[in-house]
Amino acid sequence: MSKNVLAIATCRVSTPEQVTNNSLSRQQDNVIKASSELGAPIVKYWSGHMSSKSGTNVKRKDIKEMLDFCKKNKRVKYLIVDEPDRFMRSIKEASYFEVLFEVEAGVKIWYASDPELNKDDMGAKLLKFSKYFTAEGSNDERISKSISGQNTALKSGRYPFNPKRGYMRGRQSGIPEIHPVRGPALKRVLIRIAEHKVMPTQALIELNKSDYTLERAPLKMDKFRAIATDGFYAGIIDVNKQVKVHNEAGLHDPLISIEQHKEIVRIFTNKRKYQSGPRKNGNPEYLLNTITTHTPCHDQKNKGKLVGFNHTNGKNPNIIYKRYKCRSCGLYMNRDELHAKVAQQFAKYLVTKGGANDFLDALDIVWKQKDAQTKQDCVRLNQKIRTKKQDVSSRALAAVDPSNALVKDELMAYIEEIKQEIAEHEDELEILSQKSDDDRRQFMEFALNFVNDIGKNFFSLTPDHAKKCKQILFPGGFHVDENENVFTPEISPLIRLAANKKDAQASDLVQMVRVRRL
Repeated sequence: MSKNVLAIATCRVSTPEQVTNNSLSRQQDNVIKASSELGAPIVKYWSGHMSSKSGTNVKRKDIKEMLDFCKKNKRVKYLIVDEPDRFMRSIKEASYFEVLFEVEAGVKIWYASDPELNKDDMGAKLLKFSKYFTAEGSNDERISKSISGQNTALKSGRYPFNPKRGYMRGRQSGIPEIHPVRGPALKRVLIRIAEHKVMPTQALIELNKSDYTLERAPLKMDKFRAIATDGFYAGIIDVNKQVKVHNEAGLHDPLISIEQHKEIVRIFTNKRKYQSGPRKNGNPEYLLNTITTHTPCHDQKNKGKLVGFNHTNGKNPNIIYKRYKCRSCGLYMNRDELHAKVAQQFAKYLVTKGGANDFLDALDIVWKQKDAQTKQDCVRLNQKIRTKKQDVSSRALAAVDPSNALVKDELMAYIEEIKQEIAEHEDELEILSQKSDDDRRQFMEFALNFVNDIGKNFFSLTPDHAKKCKQILFPGGFHVDENENVFTPEISPLIRLAANKKDAQASDLVQMVRVRRL
């Protein structure tokens, strides 16, 4: 074996008890021994305190890190694990990741305690399938037992999860105790709401000013609403997830009575929600959210960020005002006026003819790189399709073998899944193969037209694309001074190059902004 070959290793446990009984040490000894036999020194380890679960591995952090590491370090040819269930607990995902590491990084998964699995013959493939089949069944059984245990605990009045706000872990498992500081503060506020001494808004203000927030951030109304209407604080355990249990006889000490809880729920039900909370992908009507700053408030709380919102005059709900507001000082600005001033910033830095030519040259380079990537993707997909077809053939042979009658149904189901994946890869390959010069021409024309009228087009982008566009052209964002004039503290090299080349007028305009990193 070449001395240039290296390896990485992963060791994992599934329970805290396995940590204390030296399971990780045992695994490490085994992978080191395998590394020595392979003549491939281990250059990096990954370890964790939870084994993989079926259906959750696609985004597993350690798997992504290992794959990225192997791609960057071409001398790594092995990923050594102790046994199959220390790597995956799913038949389908195990096969997928074995292929993924081999195709994309040239790395083979090596099983330290099961050397017979490392062969490429039919017997090894069938045995490997059996091992992962057992691991997946064991995982399903553990999940089933966990759900059953949670169900039993909840029905007995215990709460086997993290303590709710205002509580902390108790001396008895599953019975949280009232926190000595946050508990009384929350209890006082809830009782005042139930007795109609304060409205929810005032109650939230009182809670945020109390000792409740000494070590925690202040609450906002959406989270406070969820806490205040939670039956847990009245001794009710209500879980509606994998486990579905409603038990009004919780063993923990309640903060309020059930009658008070019902009254609080009624009060909040009748309280109108004026805010729906932040949008997951931003608000397309207010593209300048968080990328525009009120400069006089930059050193204040919230750093002078402008946020947009719709509001009325309190009389006619049909009249809507669209404005931005400074989160620090409360300054209001008309949305359309602010958008117009930002568009003027784009108009200052027009792309000259020379700059446009440079831009097209750059786009051509980008397109060629993208086209090369597309070809690589096609090669990769073809390889995946060939590998999966070989897998289907080997599984089909195993399925017709009389000695495999007990697992024939599982083999056939697995074959159908692989066939579906092959069909999806073939569809993706067909789409990639349809790239043509027409696509390139359309791409170039669209890009140039977009840039030539970027000020107008900016406000037709999605919030996510608008932020990327801002970062490319104006990395410092947009700022509003004390006279409500808009400026930008930084322009990108792209604009400086395109505006300066053969354009004295544009060069003068460049001097009008505060530029950093020159």
